[in-house]
Amino acid sequence: MSRLGQKSGKGSPAEAELKRRPLTSVPATRRRVRLGHLAAFAIGAGVTAVAFVTVTRTRPNQQPAPAPAQITLTSHYDLLAMRPEQLAKVDVALMNLLCVKGLPGAEKLDIPAALAKFDEWAAKVKFETERHLYRVTDPKYAEHYAHSEARLRAEFIVQCLQEDCGVRYNPDRIYKPDFRDSRDTFLHGMLPGADGGTCASMPVMYVAIGRRLGYPMKLVAAKEHLFCRWDDGKERFNIEGATNGGVDYPPDDHYRTWPKPISDNDMATGVFLTSMSPEGELADFLHHRGMCLHQTGRLTEARAAFAEAHRLQPRDVNTFTALRVVCGAVPRPMHAYNPAADVWMQGPRPVDPDDPTPRITMPGVQPTFGIPSLPQQTPTGRITQEARR
Repeated sequence: MSRLGQKSGKGSPAEAELKRRPLTSVPATRRRVRLGHLAAFAIGAGVTAVAFVTVTRTRPNQQPAPAPAQITLTSHYDLLAMRPEQLAKVDVALMNLLCVKGLPGAEKLDIPAALAKFDEWAAKVKFETERHLYRVTDPKYAEHYAHSEARLRAEFIVQCLQEDCGVRYNPDRIYKPDFRDSRDTFLHGMLPGADGGTCASMPVMYVAIGRRLGYPMKLVAAKEHLFCRWDDGKERFNIEGATNGGVDYPPDDHYRTWPKPISDNDMATGVFLTSMSPEGELADFLHHRGMCLHQTGRLTEARAAFAEAHRLQPRDVNTFTALRVVCGAVPRPMHAYNPAADVWMQGPRPVDPDDPTPRITMPGVQPTFGIPSLPQQTPTGRITQEARR
């Protein structure tokens, strides 16, 4: 019988061969690798379980920290309730507009729409600035900007807002200040359709736009005047843009005598020519709120506004004097609004040393936008605004 036809019996060679073969067809090396993986997984799971039990026993009731609640600001009272570190995070434009709520001239104010418009203007300023940065190193323009990118950025805030966005000084308030209308001293006076701002509001606008672009800009008080300052720790310069055209960079000494002299005693208070803190900014806005309330005969509200401004800035003599006036500690200014008679005295007004109404003075600067591209020197020695195009 041939081998192919042979049957495999109990003691056949084929059966012995099957006994010598392993039970599985997987090679021994692969089996060892799988066993190693299983062992590593088991050890890792054990370590995780032990860590979980340990943490659970030491902190049994701890839960993930909830996300901080968003604070909705609806009035200046919300600002007054904030801590300094919280106030420092509030948009200066929002702070300004919250202080104007309820005042004459703000009846139709839409704060979200106003802030959206400021964001739109900031985007416009950014676009115009970025496409003109080459001027810092271009010999044709570099001297005008003192070879400083910071100065170019600051100047383009003023120029773009005035040329492209319609921001301007209200010409009716240059020599005839009237604080009964809040639009003359707060940001909404520069929105489309309004008459324009003053030195009480235009610097606030420049700082609000600058901070939207990440610029280190501050508000600074002179005597009865407000201006801007750029201070990043490397460059520090003042920005005077409360005009209808033009920008200037006066030194601090300029403001010691303009628009009103600042005495050594005034300087010792730390209020003048010092970059404002967030509390100082809020105090300034509340002071102007108090002025509007005072001039419209709402004395109780005016007292509250001046009192809070005095609390925030206790060394500000102007605010303290205004508080004394509305509390009856000193005679009321002769030209103050009389709600009973509904009379506003016209013509020249006598100077009253206790009058808390600041005199807004517009710098004597002629419009300089559109001048030739090279820097121009005025008879007074100041450098005028650069033309963009």
